[in-house]
Amino acid sequence: MMIEVKSYELWHWAPEMSVGIDAIDKYHKRLFQLFYEAHVIAENGGERALLNKLAMGLLLYGESYFTRKEAIMQSLSYPFADSEVALHQMISQELHQKFKNTVKANGDIAGFIVYLKDCFIEYLNKTNQHIKRFSKEHEREIEDALNVDGFLTLPEEIIIYVVDDEPQQVEMLKELIEVAGFSAKGFTSAVEFINQPVSSDDIVVLDLNMPEMDGIEVMRHLHAKGSVPSYVLISGFDEKVLHSARQFADAKKVVVARTLTKPLEPYSFIDEIKQIYTHKKIMLDKTDLSPLISTSSTSLFTLADLQHAIESHYLIIFYQPQIELRSGKVVGFEALVRLQHPERGMIFPDQFIGLAEQNNLISSITNEVIDLVITDYGLFCEKGIEPNISINISAQDLLDLSLPEQLSTRLANVGIPTGAITFELTESAVLTSISDSLDIMNRLRMKGFALSIDDFGTGHSSLVQLYQAPFTELKIDRSFVMKMLDDDEAMSIVKVCIYLAKELKMETVAEGVETEEIWNKLKELGCDIAQGFYRAKPMSLKACCDWLTTEFNIKS
Repeated sequence: MMIEVKSYELWHWAPEMSVGIDAIDKYHKRLFQLFYEAHVIAENGGERALLNKLAMGLLLYGESYFTRKEAIMQSLSYPFADSEVALHQMISQELHQKFKNTVKANGDIAGFIVYLKDCFIEYLNKTNQHIKRFSKEHEREIEDALNVDGFLTLPEEIIIYVVDDEPQQVEMLKELIEVAGFSAKGFTSAVEFINQPVSSDDIVVLDLNMPEMDGIEVMRHLHAKGSVPSYVLISGFDEKVLHSARQFADAKKVVVARTLTKPLEPYSFIDEIKQIYTHKKIMLDKTDLSPLISTSSTSLFTLADLQHAIESHYLIIFYQPQIELRSGKVVGFEALVRLQHPERGMIFPDQFIGLAEQNNLISSITNEVIDLVITDYGLFCEKGIEPNISINISAQDLLDLSLPEQLSTRLANVGIPTGAITFELTESAVLTSISDSLDIMNRLRMKGFALSIDDFGTGHSSLVQLYQAPFTELKIDRSFVMKMLDDDEAMSIVKVCIYLAKELKMETVAEGVETEEIWNKLKELGCDIAQGFYRAKPMSLKACCDWLTTEFNIKS
């Protein structure tokens, strides 16, 4: 049902919310226009499946709004960014839970749309005063940033394809997808399907076991054409085949969102499709933000730029809390380097660390990071916090035989105990020069520093490293942690890592903990420490101290 709404006036549907900047006011007006259009469709008797889809679209648009605003705040160093990001996360969680409960109870979707609108009115009333004050100094920058993406609309529909050689299975899956609030195109011929204009933005529910062309061949053909949709792989065969197919996809950098075995449980499949579709939409929206997040790239950021940035002290540190799973207490922070360029804005490590390593500048960056951490440690202590701080060091740092003495002396001069610092090393760093690495690592330990093996399990000699080197901590790589609930093999690797660490009297730190379910499972398995977006993102020193005050009543 299409309802024409001729005016963009907010009308009685929402109060006027002007902040005095045309770009922002148009942005808000469009948000409420979308709410109003969905409301009109609901009032005119729109079908429930359509209303579910509209409500989900509005939720996704709201999250896109938050994400775009965060990117703008980041590019402008907006002073209230951290508190607003926390508010965004809280609102999103509450709205998703309410929508889920409404759908599950077959409740009033039209009422939910009104509730969603009211939540955004309340949010804007809370935050607009900050924007008004800040806009006096940055009006032009805000307008430029908001106009990069043009006038926003709800995201375009993602096409879901079902490919299975059994006609009844295709029809059943299409019906389940419609119950989820979406539509799907079905194919019983894989050969016919691979000739479709499949976009990398689409989702393909694919049976692996088809006589004419199997699912692996389908993935290979689409990949060869440059099409890399997200896959839901289904098989009634050995589960090992599903796992192997996922590894094939990983090697091709193809996203496998789920692997499912036949026979499928209908309600579980509906939930899976909703989650995959939602995640896909959010990822597409984030991709659209790249012009706002940073105007630089590795191809534009030259060696001369990097040298100037180091000499000019443009490096800054963000801290990500590490939290003990058993007690819920903060036990440390990982120091993550960023480059705050006066013209290009925030530049992330993947854009300059490789350049530094190729040109023997990594030790200069390491030294600058250590200097910044030493300064910040004093500021932490002034606020009553005596943290353990983890610092990443590279293979090039492990070639300097005087490193242990230099570091211990620097810390002694400012009264920081060596036990407060953990150095994180990847397996590849240790392997560069094994004899020199072991020399330096053993002397670092004897000076009192802790050592962590980072990205454990992603290299080729992990067990050798654990046997030879004096590590005190094992960091479980995020690639296993994030998949552990959906991938039995990833779960097994996490369990083995925790067991190995306990046997070798090491602590375990799980990276990439992004959900409560993963947090609870790691706690159940006996993992010691977790870090990830579920509890806290990387933050500036001030934001970190504010977060500690809010979350743990640690007074600053």
